[in-house]
Amino acid sequence: MRHGFLALAVSMIIGTAVSGFATASTPAEKITCTDTPRSSWLPEAKIREIFGAQNFALAKLKVSRGNCYEFYAVDRNGMVVEAYYHPISGDVVRYNRVVTGGAGTEYESSTTSQR
Repeated sequence: MRHGFLALAVSMIIGTAVSGFATASTPAEKITCTDTPRSSWLPEAKIREIFGAQNFALAKLKVSRGNCYEFYAVDRNGMVVEAYYHPISGDVVRYNRVVTGGAGTEYESSTTSQR
């Protein structure tokens, strides 16, 4: 059962990335966080704590091309989240979520001002 859930969650992330997230940011909207060396960044455990990774059924962390911490996550209700965090301050730079179910799919996005 757990394996099936994880496979479904991964499929949802990939499907959403192709359909929604792929068009979420245009090249002109490229998110750039910092040029500071990674030795000065918050540790992975701390940024996972700030994001709240423990509240999600699946949470993948990577470093974006713009040197942000980038999360892809699925909660226990199927909500998919894509979030960018500043690696030094831990501030949210962009937060996207997709809620499916009911009458359809709802897409929400918020971006803070760039530094």
